[in-house]
Amino acid sequence: MPSSDYGNAVGGGLKLKGGAKDAGVKKHKKKAKAKVVSAGEGEAGELAGVGQEGIEEDGEAKEEEKGRAEREEAAEARERGKTEAQRRHEERKRKRLEERLQRDGGVKTHKEKVEELNKYLSKLSEHHDMPRIGPG
Repeated sequence: MPSSDYGNAVGGGLKLKGGAKDAGVKKHKKKAKAKVVSAGEGEAGELAGVGQEGIEEDGEAKEEEKGRAEREEAAEARERGKTEAQRRHEERKRKRLEERLQRDGGVKTHKEKVEELNKYLSKLSEHHDMPRIGPG
């Protein structure tokens, strides 16, 4: 019996991540990044004469700035993994799209496109009409 062929095989079930509590493979948790607090942030609420309205407006401005920063980071992350040729290609593609939108007057809805086509077809002579085919 050729049992030596299977001598190095590992027995038992597969060990998968997640699933049961007694699973053999553990998920690795990502470490939280430490926040850097600037000196001015802690003092904003302690200043005398700052009303609740000022704090709310400041919070909205911070949220907007945070969103803008996240969008910029996402754009940079997309650009990081690309070659110079890919970046140039995307830049040319973006410029062509902008030129087309300016030339055509923006984005048209389907309804506007159909109305424009019908207007064009109505201006054509009868020579272009489809002939009747079949009985009727």
